[in-house]
Amino acid sequence: MIRFKQKAIEKLLEDRKPEINLTTYQHIKKTIEQGAEGMDPYTLSNICRDLKCLPTDVVEYI
Repeated sequence: MIRFKQKAIEKLLEDRKPEINLTTYQHIKKTIEQGAEGMDPYTLSNICRDLKCLPTDVVEYI
């Protein structure tokens, strides 16, 4: 099972908020609310690109 690291993502979003546009911010928030289960690798790649992080920074396997 895979899940998002909520606190880590919130911190990354706050740090990057001035650099990303509102649409991207809202899209990331919406994706996080939907959960990581069933998420495709393309979506994870886009989140990591926008937040400038590695996948292991935002998701964890449980």
